[in-house]
Amino acid sequence: MLHWRAKRAVCIFVIVVAGLLLQSGCEPGLRDQPAGWVGPNRGKGSIDEAVAALRLHRNNVMAVRAGGNCLVEWYDRDGKKHQENPTVQLRFYPPDRLYFSGDILGSEALRLGCNADEFWFRIKPKEVSGYWWGDRRLAAGCTSGKYISPDTLLEAMGIVEVDKTWQLVGKEGYDILTLYFDKDKPFKRIYVDWRDYLIKKIEYFDSQGQTTMVMQLGDYTTGADSVIVPAHIAILNIDTETGGLIIDMTLRDIKLFMPTKELLGGKLFARPDTEGFENVYVLIENCKFIPMRP
Repeated sequence: MLHWRAKRAVCIFVIVVAGLLLQSGCEPGLRDQPAGWVGPNRGKGSIDEAVAALRLHRNNVMAVRAGGNCLVEWYDRDGKKHQENPTVQLRFYPPDRLYFSGDILGSEALRLGCNADEFWFRIKPKEVSGYWWGDRRLAAGCTSGKYISPDTLLEAMGIVEVDKTWQLVGKEGYDILTLYFDKDKPFKRIYVDWRDYLIKKIEYFDSQGQTTMVMQLGDYTTGADSVIVPAHIAILNIDTETGGLIIDMTLRDIKLFMPTKELLGGKLFARPDTEGFENVYVLIENCKFIPMRP
């Protein structure tokens, strides 16, 4: 089992990447379709059609840059409420390069990211200070719903990789696709809006089929350069050990990201050094983080 601080930091790693929410303090839910809504009365006719549509969106995702702000709210073991309000910077270069930072009063409070080989996140607030990183190949073998993989970063951008092993049902304006551990226990579930066929909600489950995290994506925007990303994303992490975590973020000034070759090969998408961090953890084969030797 991960140390409780490490578990919370893992959640922050994925959550802080995306966007705002519409409601805090309770589980995000899909918005009801407005009265008199007129739109498609059905989604895709088969899992093959759904997979093809979602893959097309994934393949067409453009590089993006954005700023913004977010509210990070969590409760400690004693039930005490904590809040931070970092300003954020996002740089995403598909398919696998991401940079995200959050500053508080002009000082970096967190940084996370990934490239083709590694992922990392480091957090400086005293109560959760630490540095976690790992090999993406090892992360790919972690199938527990409690584990937050680097791929979740893409999912926070409204991109989920699906295949024909997912099960499809249509209900009340949404195609609902579910991936199962086995026939009775879900691993991940997505809700795709019939009107634009964009993902509006993602649910994550543990190996017992219990919900561990809910992510809601809203207010998709084409931005100044026709970049389609969710400007608002809401995430609730359900953790009875720590009391839970809520992230409420808004992305602004969303634009096409056109980095130079030097920038792509430079420090922006490289794992940062561990200087200044006493607690450094590395992912190992059994999907656990262990202290890294000096």
